[in-house]
Amino acid sequence: MIEIRNKRDCCGCNACVQKCPQQCIGQSEDAEGFIYPQVDKARCVGCGLCEKVCPVINQNPKSKPLKVMAGRNGNEEIRMQSSSGGVFTLLAEQIIGRGGVVFGARFDENWNVVHSYTECTDGLAAFRGSKYVQSRIGETFRQAREFLRQGCEVLFTGTPCQIAGLHRFLGKEYDNLFTMDIVCHGVPSPGVWKEYLKQTTQNLSPIARIVGINFRDKRTG
Repeated sequence: MIEIRNKRDCCGCNACVQKCPQQCIGQSEDAEGFIYPQVDKARCVGCGLCEKVCPVINQNPKSKPLKVMAGRNGNEEIRMQSSSGGVFTLLAEQIIGRGGVVFGARFDENWNVVHSYTECTDGLAAFRGSKYVQSRIGETFRQAREFLRQGCEVLFTGTPCQIAGLHRFLGKEYDNLFTMDIVCHGVPSPGVWKEYLKQTTQNLSPIARIVGINFRDKRTG
């Protein structure tokens, strides 16, 4: 079973939680808001599936890029709404245009960062822009697997550890799966993010509310 003795041995990808056939792995937040798996040992049957899907226990071999390319979205409006060159939108539009589904990170109604999916191009706007907070994967690995089994093309975007967790969760290659990750040095604390929001909004009037958040505003260049 999964036992987290050192927090650096868990990337929070949630693959073990979604893979457990007994549904005996829960999630607990530490003081900084990071989520870690917690096994109900009384219900665990010792199948070992949680360990098999863990990307930290099962490290991928080192590899080199097959090819390096650079690109940007020619639509300036989309590019300005994006944190970098807006290539995500171009790729996602191709998948949705062929009847596929796109998974990404967005804000929920309380401005927490969560993973979800969209089947329409209008839904891509919520996924644009970097969000420097660990996202909650939720049930998206299971949802992606169901779309793949139905024959839909799936584009799943996330951090490298989330993508590694997805591949281990699936346990097989799918020709209709496309994944895209980012250069990442670790995700900031959800707890710090919540505290920042609290301090930022505590002096606002009752009718005031947050209407948008941008971690990398391009208006000044």
